[in-house]
Amino acid sequence: TDIHVSDIDLLIRLPYETYKKYNNYHGNGQSALLQAVKTSIEKTYITYKKADGQVVKVDFTDGVSFEVVPCFINRDKSYTYPDTNNSGSWKVTNPKAEIKEMTRLNNQANKNLKRLCRMMRAWKSKWEVPISGFLIDTLAYQFMKKWPYSDKSYLYYDFMVRDFLFFLSQQ
Repeated sequence: TDIHVSDIDLLIRLPYETYKKYNNYHGNGQSALLQAVKTSIEKTYITYKKADGQVVKVDFTDGVSFEVVPCFINRDKSYTYPDTNNSGSWKVTNPKAEIKEMTRLNNQANKNLKRLCRMMRAWKSKWEVPISGFLIDTLAYQFMKKWPYSDKSYLYYDFMVRDFLFFLSQQ
């Protein structure tokens, strides 16, 4: 649902043995894993790098940033990834299932879900609203599931934006 490319998120799948190694750390093994990934990237790319939270951020001089998330595949095809916050933990994401569900609801809603996400990203960018694109997508999905006019045409876009902003203000 991006409106312009400023960063590219990458899940980098690592071997399970690497998970076991960092999971057995005394202390924040998640932070140690991100630092190891950062050090590995530094061997190839001489550019700005920062390991923080869940990502290693790599900024290039052309303005494009990569957010590298080291992860491990689970039996159900979801991914486990590190979170260095609050002394470290492991989180799970299932991006393929999330993409599939966003596409399903978008089609059911006459393509309005992704259009709403893009409009709200433009609003966020214009007014420098401190909200992540991921959160916009999540809230737009929740809104569109219940909005009674979700399958209507462009004629309803002013109502859609108005109602979504009201929904957003209640969160």
